Amino acid sequence: MIERSTLVFITLIATLVGAWAAWTAAKDGHDPVTVGSVVYGVVAGGLAKLFRGGATVTVVRSLLLIVGGVLGFVASLLLGRAAGIYLTPSTA
Repeated sequence: MIERSTLVFITLIATLVGAWAAWTAAKDGHDPVTVGSVVYGVVAGGLAKLFRGGATVTVVRSLLLIVGGVLGFVASLLLGRAAGIYLTPSTA
């Protein structure tokens, strides 16, 4: 099994390459979600094999890591908003 630090590295690289592919696809008039998802899966699976891990398990764990990060970010925004902390500057 791949260590957690390696999984974070794989997730970061695959996310950046997938986002770049989605942006490029959208710029050229293609479906960015499909292209970004496929590129993400291929890059994450390829890096998993490079680090001698299971590609499917690594991609699933990587996606769960992203979902957990997004949920944590949303939760922090909601808690901040409940405390009166906003991301946009206020003139008041």
